[in-house]
Amino acid sequence: MSSKIGLDTDVVSEEAIEKVSSPETLSIWGLAWPSIMANILFAAVGVVALKAVGALGTEAVAAVGTGQRIFFVIQSLIMAVSTGTTALIARAYGSGNKQEGAQVLFDSLWIGSSLGIISTALVWGAGDDIISLFGLNEESKELAVDYLKYSMLFSAMFAASFIFGAALRAAGDAKTPLAVMIFQNILNIFLLIGLVNGSFGLPELGVVGAAFAWGISFTVGTFIFLILWLKKLLIIPLPEIENINKNRIRLIFKIATPATIEQGVFQLGLLTYFWIISLYGTAPIAAYNIGINILMLSFMIGQGFSVAGATLTGQFLGADNPREAKRSGWRSTGLSIVSMSFIGLLIAIFSEEIAGFLIDDPEVIRLTVVFVWFLGSMQPLMAIEFALGGALRGAGDTKSPLIITLIGLVFFRLSVASLFVYYNFSIEYIFASLMIDYLVKAILFTARFESGKWIKSIS
Repeated sequence: MSSKIGLDTDVVSEEAIEKVSSPETLSIWGLAWPSIMANILFAAVGVVALKAVGALGTEAVAAVGTGQRIFFVIQSLIMAVSTGTTALIARAYGSGNKQEGAQVLFDSLWIGSSLGIISTALVWGAGDDIISLFGLNEESKELAVDYLKYSMLFSAMFAASFIFGAALRAAGDAKTPLAVMIFQNILNIFLLIGLVNGSFGLPELGVVGAAFAWGISFTVGTFIFLILWLKKLLIIPLPEIENINKNRIRLIFKIATPATIEQGVFQLGLLTYFWIISLYGTAPIAAYNIGINILMLSFMIGQGFSVAGATLTGQFLGADNPREAKRSGWRSTGLSIVSMSFIGLLIAIFSEEIAGFLIDDPEVIRLTVVFVWFLGSMQPLMAIEFALGGALRGAGDTKSPLIITLIGLVFFRLSVASLFVYYNFSIEYIFASLMIDYLVKAILFTARFESGKWIKSIS
């Protein structure tokens, strides 16, 4: 692989660039809608899981929510490998080098799977100590430890499935990941209902059943991707048998390392925020978990436009067309703002009814409504973060999202929330502290993308 992909200039003036070439995949909606649908299905399964576990009581909801938060902290570090995968495959396909895309996918898979296996061993050794940090009562703590440990058994398969999906979308195929996700989620829902409550003749495993349900479904999804790849039915060809290309591995890690640190900062920041909420008791924890899950529909729409922005930005840069790369980022942002704002408002209006459907606890329902209105009002600003953040990462600029996340989450949200705790403010103020975070990040992402300093070569 060449030591440079794409442009030779660090910063290219938009006015000086003529439209010279275009990748085959140009439609924002064409890339976004399958990703949005796949994400919505994933979010819907989360709601089904909450409903299934909610029947077991508030302790079970708090336990699964805590286990999920910790799992995704760990998994996000692994999934950051896919940031390098997306940027390199998008540029390779933009320049017409499909075989290079195949080699990037192969290397990303073995790196991600290896990290999954290592993290599983670490969690099984220290899971009890990790869960103990969150102040759960004894019953919730035991359930959370079980959920986390059994979820981690499937970490390598989850990583591989995520990398396959990211690679295909970067290459311009968002429909195959959607098809696999549909099958995967149908299986997940069947296993959730069956294994949590003992339906369909399956054993009743409670909270552990929820871990097995998603784990088995993602494992099946990974094998479907592998079979399609081996049968040459994917847009990405099979890799050539060769020695490890150190330069390619270096590029993957060069792009992925800031993204990994960003995800570490982001997830640890959210865990710290979650820990602050846990100081107020089990009801706020349950309300936070329910609120996040019912707003997940809006987040998943944002993720879809993030994928579209990343793919188009990377492919246009690979085709030596930075002007269209920049335009695609702004178009993705506009569509994301409109879509997320509408969905966020709709969910907030019906938040009491949705929360009441998921759990029968008046205080949890009340706090859920408060939280959803706070976070729902931030959907336009979150849309900017999703779309422009995705575009920057697709261009290979993973350092600026790291810095922006650090500033918004750590120096604003957590600092303000900590002050509220220090002065004994109520939980409603803790929920409100997230608003300053999204305002700051929206301003900084907009300024960075408009500057054009992300238009550069990857070397």
